[in-house]
Amino acid sequence: MRHSRPDADPGRDAALAAQERATREAEQRRRRWMGASVVLGFLLVVAVTVMVVIEVAHSGDDEAGTAPDVVGTATSGGSSPGPLPGTPTGDRVGALPDGPRVSREGKETWHGVGTPGAHAGPGDGTDGVRTWTYVVEVEDGTDTATFGGGDAFSATVDATLNDPRSWIAGGKVAFRHVSVHGPETPDLRIRLTSPTTTAQLCGSEIDLETSCFLGSGAVGGAGDTAGEGTVMINLARWVRGALPFAGDLGSYRQYVVNHEVGHGIGYARHQPCPSDGALAPVMMQQTLSLSNRDLAQLDGEDGSYPDEQSTCRMNAWPHPEGSAASDR
Repeated sequence: MRHSRPDADPGRDAALAAQERATREAEQRRRRWMGASVVLGFLLVVAVTVMVVIEVAHSGDDEAGTAPDVVGTATSGGSSPGPLPGTPTGDRVGALPDGPRVSREGKETWHGVGTPGAHAGPGDGTDGVRTWTYVVEVEDGTDTATFGGGDAFSATVDATLNDPRSWIAGGKVAFRHVSVHGPETPDLRIRLTSPTTTAQLCGSEIDLETSCFLGSGAVGGAGDTAGEGTVMINLARWVRGALPFAGDLGSYRQYVVNHEVGHGIGYARHQPCPSDGALAPVMMQQTLSLSNRDLAQLDGEDGSYPDEQSTCRMNAWPHPEGSAASDR
């Protein structure tokens, strides 16, 4: 037989049960709402991220469309290629390349540089060999820092004349560097000279920076005597080179020494390009152009160059093959 608790109240128990159910339902609703909020926040973040990506991509398209010369050609390999090495930046044949500043004027006097004693080619007294003596000088009043100093100029001259591809390759020519203070008169004076002095002494029939060879007696003044003459190397060209050499300053310096010394040892006339694509003869005026037609238009009445378009490749040497071929 079941007995009820003396203090039991059926109505109160029902109320408590209802309250507990309500509390549980409220907690369940709160948890469901928090879950939905988290999902909603995540979806909002994703949506904002997608919008930013789309905007950036759209902005990039706009920039590429409004500045095709800057963005389009740099990234897509468009129709505007970069400059080719050796291509002149101007259309003036024989123009001086840009480069370091050069002393425009000197004092029209020179001083010896370098170390005498260098000998190139067969020994003195060899049958059939002409030994040419030379001194190396730099004009007073010029800034030598732009080319490493006078001794550096002299060393380049010595090394060029002693190279097996130079005039000594023919087996009939030798060179000997003598002192400016020595008792003997040199056959050649090789002088690095300011552009203004070069123009005054060499003449300026064409308004271009060039070098030249002056026969014996053409350069006056005490201490200026030379048995055969004076090689005048234009300082502006020594420092900046020539456009046909495509920035190869070392090869240009070798060329200009060989070319002007060539005049000094008897090669008076200039030579044209023999055929399209061939190596240029060292006695071609490569300072100005590698094209016969260009040089024919500059050359006037001299007639060394045919008026046709054969264009050679630059070459610094009388005998680029280095053989003992005849030098005449």
